[in-house]
Amino acid sequence: MYTDYRLNDENLIDYQKYEQIILTISKRFMTYGYTRIQTPMFEQYDLYTKVTSSIHQNEMMKVIDGTGQVLVLRPDVTIPITRQLAAGISELRNEYRYFYVQDVFRQTFDGQGNSQRTQAGVEYFGVSSPEADAEVIALSCQTVTDLGLQDCKIEIGHAGFFNELISEMNLTATQVKMLTKMIQAKNVTEIESFILDLPIGEKVKKAIMMIPFLYGKPEEVQYRAAEIAFTPNLKNKLEHLAKVVELLKLYGLEDYLVLDLGLINHMGYYSGIIFQGFVEHIGKPVLMGGRYDQLGNEFEAEIPAIGFACEIDSLIEASANRLVESPIQLDAKIIYDSACISQSIQLANELRDQNYRVLSLPSQKKVFNHQQSTCTIYLEEASHSLLYQEKKTPFVNSSEVVRLLEEERGTYNCVL
Repeated sequence: MYTDYRLNDENLIDYQKYEQIILTISKRFMTYGYTRIQTPMFEQYDLYTKVTSSIHQNEMMKVIDGTGQVLVLRPDVTIPITRQLAAGISELRNEYRYFYVQDVFRQTFDGQGNSQRTQAGVEYFGVSSPEADAEVIALSCQTVTDLGLQDCKIEIGHAGFFNELISEMNLTATQVKMLTKMIQAKNVTEIESFILDLPIGEKVKKAIMMIPFLYGKPEEVQYRAAEIAFTPNLKNKLEHLAKVVELLKLYGLEDYLVLDLGLINHMGYYSGIIFQGFVEHIGKPVLMGGRYDQLGNEFEAEIPAIGFACEIDSLIEASANRLVESPIQLDAKIIYDSACISQSIQLANELRDQNYRVLSLPSQKKVFNHQQSTCTIYLEEASHSLLYQEKKTPFVNSSEVVRLLEEERGTYNCVL
């Protein structure tokens, strides 16, 4: 996230929201056993051009290093993490859980969005199973609801469902691209015109025409999809989806779920379950993810995996009026007379050692500081006192003020 700090309170507030969201998301990731890692900002250009993905070369931000080698600013996180893991193992013997908070860089040509975006996501490398898929999807939903966005909807599809139908149609790459766009737009009229004269069987035509309607409540979509699942592979994919949905109900997430078998992710490495999350008033996904069991093959390794990434800027926008943003940045503000400077420094250090947020100011300068504090400590030559909720309590030494703060700790929110 890029922020201009030139005395702009709005930018400061946005950055505070950014930090709060990152902290909340990171805590949630760690509750599922994920460990934070980081990938290089600059990567070899060939890493992304030789790997199956849909990051167009024109979207990459390229630089030339001192040796003449072409590098790119990191346009994706999943690919370099997979490569790093594959460099150490050829096949999966243990599971690995990683999360990241990193900027990705992609050129934009429509004048919308930033070239630099912060993503927070997880990568779970482990045996492919409905249980693993459900856990990661549950984590994605809880990540959003932790931010107070209770109106979240998670749309779930399967990349293999559409791919299986495509394999039955013998289309050119251009035709696949055209059909993909029509299905993503759920343009029934154009889909019907497109497949009308294609030399494909009636079962395939019926299935393709049905895809835009395979959206909605899981039970209803599963029932309609079963009518067009004319191959064993299609049936297996629907059975897998059904198991994942049932497991997500055990997480208490039934009301958040939508099935969409027309969901097609632009990242070409997804091969199984795919999903994306939406919240009200944001016209694009705030998170996207899926299973990519074959990506490791690009690096000569068998490492099935599933993951997702949140767009932090979108979450900031979505939670603009919902985050509980306390304007109080300090636990205590110490106002001292010049004769009490030694006591002020000693008390401030003692409180900071206990993780209180403390600001110490000479009495003649207090008018220049407008930061709010939960309480105010006055160190005057004649007396010392602590002001909290308009109640002034005298004290003699630092141990007494620490005791007073500890007594009040349960009644206000300190960052500890």
